Amino acid sequence: MSSAGQNRRWRALAVPWGALLALISSVSFAATEVGGKPEKTEITVTLPQPGGAQVPVFIAQEFGLFKKYGLNVKIQILNPQVAVQTVVSGDADIDNGGPTMSNARLRGAPVKYFGATTQQFVFQMYGEKEITNIQQLKGKTVAATTPRAAVEIVTREALKKAGLIPDKEVKILYVQTMPAVLTAIITGKTSAGTLSPPTTLKAREAGLNLLADISKMNIPGLQAGYGASEKFLKNNPNTVYAFLKAIAAGVVLAKSDPSSTKRAIAKYLNIEDPRMVDETYDAFAPYWASRLAVREEAIQAQLGSLDEKEFPNTKSADPKEFFDNSFADNLEKSGFLQGIGLVK
Repeated sequence: MSSAGQNRRWRALAVPWGALLALISSVSFAATEVGGKPEKTEITVTLPQPGGAQVPVFIAQEFGLFKKYGLNVKIQILNPQVAVQTVVSGDADIDNGGPTMSNARLRGAPVKYFGATTQQFVFQMYGEKEITNIQQLKGKTVAATTPRAAVEIVTREALKKAGLIPDKEVKILYVQTMPAVLTAIITGKTSAGTLSPPTTLKAREAGLNLLADISKMNIPGLQAGYGASEKFLKNNPNTVYAFLKAIAAGVVLAKSDPSSTKRAIAKYLNIEDPRMVDETYDAFAPYWASRLAVREEAIQAQLGSLDEKEFPNTKSADPKEFFDNSFADNLEKSGFLQGIGLVK
C-alpha cells in the first residue's frame, strides 16, 4: 500500500478530531490538591526499543496529555543499560523500561520505580519449523536480546517451566534487537527465540511454530515500569505527579479509543502493515494496568530471576526498597484515578 493510501486508512480509522479532543478534555483534574505546578517542565524520558508496553507514553505524547499536565517531554530511545545510566547521571529524568533498573539498584545505583503500566510479561516463544515443543530445545540454542533484559528473563522462565535448565541444557544467544531474534531463527542461527508483538505476526508468516504463549503464563515482572533517581523523586514530586497523571490518562484513552491508539502505534513503532498494528494492540491492551502502583511480586520475580553469582546480594534484598508507590497511591486515594475512569 502506498504511503498516501496508508495515511488515508489511518485517518479513516481515527475518531473525528472533535470527538477525540472531547475524550481528552474529559480527562480532568479530578484531584487538583494532589500535585501542583511541576518543578521541572522540560523532561527527558528514555525508552528501550519501542513496543506495545510503551504505548501509554506514546499516547500521552501524541494527544497532548503531557502538555495538559504541564510537561514538555522529549522521548529518547536507548539501550536499557544506557538508559539507566543516563537517569543516574541526570542526563535523562525518567526511564520507561523493564528489569534493568532493579539490577542497577542491586549494584548500588540510587534509583527507584514509582509506577508501572505492564506488570506481567507479554511475549511468545517461536521455534524453527522442525521444533514443535519447548522440550525439543534441549541441547540447542535460543535467541534473546540483551542480558538481564525482560526478553532474557521470560526466556529463562519459559525454559524452566518446561523442565529445561538454561545455560546447561539450552544455550542463550544475545542478538540485541527483536528483529535480530526473528532473523536468527529464520536463518537457522538458533532453534528458537522469544518475540514480542508485532514481530510475532512475522514469525507466523515465516512458518515458525509457536512454542509458548508466555503472556498466558502470568509471569510477573515490570515490562513497562517508570523509574527515576531518588534525587529526582525528592526534588520534583509535582513533576512526577504530572507525569503519572498523563500516563494514567494515556491508559484510559488507549483502552477507550482503539482506533486512535492504533494510529499512534503505527506512527511510533513505525509500522505500515495494519495487521501488525492490530497484533500489537490486541496483544497488549488486556495488560495495560488499571492501577499504577508497582506490585511487590513483580519486583520479587525480577530479583528471583537473577544469577546469585553475578548479584550476590539478591537473597538479602528487600523488594520494597526498589519502588516508591507514594505518588500512585496518593493519586488513587485522592480520587484522581477514579475520576478519569482508570480505577473503577
